[in-house]
Amino acid sequence: MIRRLRTLPLMVALVTLTVSGCMPYQRVPNPPTVRSAPDSGAGLEPMYGEWQVDRSTPVYARPAAGSGVVATLGAGQAVSTLGRVRNSDWVAVKAGGSTAYVRLHLLSLKGNTPRGSRGTSTTLEKPVDNAGPTIKAAPRGKIGATPIAN
Repeated sequence: MIRRLRTLPLMVALVTLTVSGCMPYQRVPNPPTVRSAPDSGAGLEPMYGEWQVDRSTPVYARPAAGSGVVATLGAGQAVSTLGRVRNSDWVAVKAGGSTAYVRLHLLSLKGNTPRGSRGTSTTLEKPVDNAGPTIKAAPRGKIGATPIAN
């Protein structure tokens, strides 16, 4: 009986080592989530997000200002973007079932406030005084404390 009690710590240690030896030393990380890029045509860089037109904007047949105007988009109208033309500021959009092009600076992300031609001003309220109550010191002549004797 005493022998069994002496070997109990040894058996517990062996069981602990074997169980912990079965556990993986390093956890295997989860595989990364893969986001697929939106459909973009040849020569287009993918664009993410929901876009809208800031102001009334002409939409062109080709990514050049000299090409013909296909349609005009109204201010605040949502746009389905196909991608950005490489090395330029033109964006391919779906307009009337066909691909058309609009300048990037005329678009904004949906939910953002549109950019104005001038800077915006913000008025802040006057901050509340957080200094707390003022405490005035008593005049020296009115303190009636007696000095402590050594």
